[in-house]
Amino acid sequence: MGDTIPFPVKIRGAGDPSSGEVPLLAVPRIARICALGLGLDELLGEVCREIQALCGAEGCYLVSCREEPARVEIWHGSLPGEWPDLRDAYRSQGPLERTLERLRSEVVLKIDDLDHLPPDDPIRTLYGSRPVRSTLLFPLRFATRLLGLLSLHRYSAPGAWREGDVRVVAEVVSPILSAALERRRMEEHLRESEARYRYLSDNALDFISLHDPAGKVLYASPAARRMLGYRPEEMMGVPAESFLHPDDREKFREGNRCLTRGDRTAAMLQYRLRRKDGGYTDVETVSSPVLDERGGVRQVLRVTRDLTERKKMESLLFESRKLETIGLLASGVAHEFNNLLVGITGAVEMLSLQLAGNEEAGKFLAMIGRNGARAVELTRQLLAYARQGKYSPRIVSLNQAVLEDVPVLKAALPASVEFRLDLAEGIPPVLADITQLKQVVMSLCLNAGEAMPGGGVLTVRTGKRESLPDSIEGAPADGEGAAAGNARSGRPLLGPCPVLEVSDTGSGMDEKTLARIFEPFFTTKFIGRGMGLAAVRGIVDSHDGAILVRSEPGKGTTFLVGFPAASGAPAEGECAEAPSRSGAETILVADDEDDVREVVGAMLRSFGYRVLEARDGVDALELFRERFREIDLVLLDLMMPRMTGDRVFAEMRRISPGVRGLLASGYDESGRIREIVAEGFGGFLQKPFRRSELGRKVEEILGHPGPDEGPANNG
Repeated sequence: MGDTIPFPVKIRGAGDPSSGEVPLLAVPRIARICALGLGLDELLGEVCREIQALCGAEGCYLVSCREEPARVEIWHGSLPGEWPDLRDAYRSQGPLERTLERLRSEVVLKIDDLDHLPPDDPIRTLYGSRPVRSTLLFPLRFATRLLGLLSLHRYSAPGAWREGDVRVVAEVVSPILSAALERRRMEEHLRESEARYRYLSDNALDFISLHDPAGKVLYASPAARRMLGYRPEEMMGVPAESFLHPDDREKFREGNRCLTRGDRTAAMLQYRLRRKDGGYTDVETVSSPVLDERGGVRQVLRVTRDLTERKKMESLLFESRKLETIGLLASGVAHEFNNLLVGITGAVEMLSLQLAGNEEAGKFLAMIGRNGARAVELTRQLLAYARQGKYSPRIVSLNQAVLEDVPVLKAALPASVEFRLDLAEGIPPVLADITQLKQVVMSLCLNAGEAMPGGGVLTVRTGKRESLPDSIEGAPADGEGAAAGNARSGRPLLGPCPVLEVSDTGSGMDEKTLARIFEPFFTTKFIGRGMGLAAVRGIVDSHDGAILVRSEPGKGTTFLVGFPAASGAPAEGECAEAPSRSGAETILVADDEDDVREVVGAMLRSFGYRVLEARDGVDALELFRERFREIDLVLLDLMMPRMTGDRVFAEMRRISPGVRGLLASGYDESGRIREIVAEGFGGFLQKPFRRSELGRKVEEILGHPGPDEGPANNG
């Protein structure tokens, strides 16, 4: 609401001009008031003084009605003394709307005595029981819009309103007040618009600037300080080129010339802006011309966005797609190699049995076996990089994985490397594949050992943290340095989590090297190495963990690996005893690789089993349908032409619900191996497997009843 403005009344004396002379005197006085350039409230006050003097009214109300019905502004004034307050009457929405509707078609409503109006008349309803005796109501219009009304009242006694007074108010005063209200409305809209755009400019994350055609900064929004470190006033009056990277200035000039010539209605450019600290920020700017009345470019408006976060996201997306592509390649290669290695390592084992006692042959067979084992390890690293190989997860202790690797580590590390172990007690267990967990420990420790060719200290710690931070605080070895860098891989870990820390006092890495340590086959040593850390990253990612790395040239490196905590007690370690069972059970082997099928069949026969062979899933199903009563176990490859191993086994269970199954695969293309095994298979063998592993797994399955039957599994 506007402030109340007193409208004093001048009582006409004997020497005052007559009513016929007042209009002629009032017009120049009102014109002079309007020429004074007064504010709206002062203008209304002065004009209303003239109205009071002109009409001899005892009260005057000016009502401004906005587009929203609830926004009604009221100014009023009365003679000195006790007079009724009519503001509530003009705020009564229904009666006021009916009164305004009646005024739309009137120039003035002149009512000398309200008692003569019928009870349901809108004017009488408006005032109700209030002691208004006479009233003059003037509509205040601007163009075709009704802005409000001007009302004059007499309270003491009814009386006739003089025609001359009414004419002056209708023809002179009402247009002045209408124009004043319209001016007020426009000024308020302008202030609101300015405040709105000022708010947007001041609070926008983007940096908004205004330039003259030559490029000089005329206005800079507060975002300049957040983005570049400059206060807005430090940029105003300075050519925009002063803040550009030297290599980007010509590109900026060309874009600016295109805008000022009118060749474009908008231009988008990416370049670098110099920050106050001397560094540069990658930005994207959309520029558009501000035209004058003749269509020329008067100014250029620029909206500049910081691209730092976007470029980070683009880099992460690129990295993710690169890893996905390389991962598909790695897993495909590993799958093919695993099938080849089953034949190679299996044939070596069978030859070793047949040539036992032949030392010369045994020497070369052992050489083939060692190289085969290295090839097996490489395929496992490829699968780990591709987030594959997590086939047997169980609740295990992080300390167990470390302790099982200690004997091998001590033998593998140079004598000049001091090995320190610091294992915390009471840390939460993890849900992990113990083989892959040991691979993480081994790879990190061997990598640390290679970083200390002249000797040093390798420390392996385990512990518990409430969360895994974004970086490792403190220096990795003997002090903190300004050149230390950090790298991170994996998702954030919140809540208590078990951690493995491997630190060395070796040569350390610079930031350029640190940024590439998880790339497959990237190495600072020699060609042919470098898959270890890529595999570690894949294993940790597949276990929903995270890796933090801190390194400083000359001061060593620290790897901190965290895993989500698991509930439950760690499982007991598996016993790797040689298989003792042998017998005449019949096993159906199905694999589309002839060499794999022949070698696996030979391994099983060496344990005394009878073997039936099928070259794919369809052949296996037909053979099982004919001879299911004599088959005690089916060993199925997962990926076979015509019908996959899981589909074959599902059909076999329809024929004989108690059939025992063993699944084998070198590559989990669908990511569902654990789910498939849980649907009825007795176990899983990851290719390539050794003869002893096959024997133990077969013995384990045949030593238990089938999934749906007792000891007589096939009836």
